[in-house]
Amino acid sequence: GEKSVESQELNLDGNNKKKVDIPVDFDEFKAVNEDVYAYIEIPGTKVSYPILQSVDGSVDYLNITMEKTEGLPGSIYTENINSRDFREINTIIYGHDMNDGTMFGSLHNYDDEAFFREHSEIDIYLPDEAIKYNIYAAVVFDDRYLPLSYNFDTLEGRAQFITDIKAFGQEPAHFNDEFTPTEKDSMITLSTCIGDQPSNRWLIIGVRDEEE
Repeated sequence: GEKSVESQELNLDGNNKKKVDIPVDFDEFKAVNEDVYAYIEIPGTKVSYPILQSVDGSVDYLNITMEKTEGLPGSIYTENINSRDFREINTIIYGHDMNDGTMFGSLHNYDDEAFFREHSEIDIYLPDEAIKYNIYAAVVFDDRYLPLSYNFDTLEGRAQFITDIKAFGQEPAHFNDEFTPTEKDSMITLSTCIGDQPSNRWLIIGVRDEEE
């Protein structure tokens, strides 16, 4: 009857998950640095990098490269405040705003509203999972430390964050209401500097697409 059909479908899904196409050689990256655990790619930009996380927090990857060289351009990284599964309410990913457009420098392409409308996808790869995000917002914000300013373990904290980025009021600020986060969505926030505004940050906020 219907029950067996359902369980068959579930099994199929299970198999598909394992066969998901991951266009990233994680073994190669991990041979260079064990702290590589994910990969970020934003079609239409230069962003195509491994994401690192120092499990014990002893390495500040803002100013240390994947090859463990100190100084610029550093790495794309998350802090160990965030888990490594991208299932939390908001995973915050940091990278330098390099003048040559590398690292998170090309996120400033999203200053332009037309670019924002046309490039709304962020892809994150884990060794066994491909996650697609839809870009909800690209905004100028202040330089507050987000994990301490908002309790992202709670829906109230997330709601406050979304209210604040909408109300912050500095340009540019672009929103795609089609992708407004709901209470069940997990998000990523990409954070980088703004060259001539040291007390501001440029944030790109993506909402996990659960339709895959």
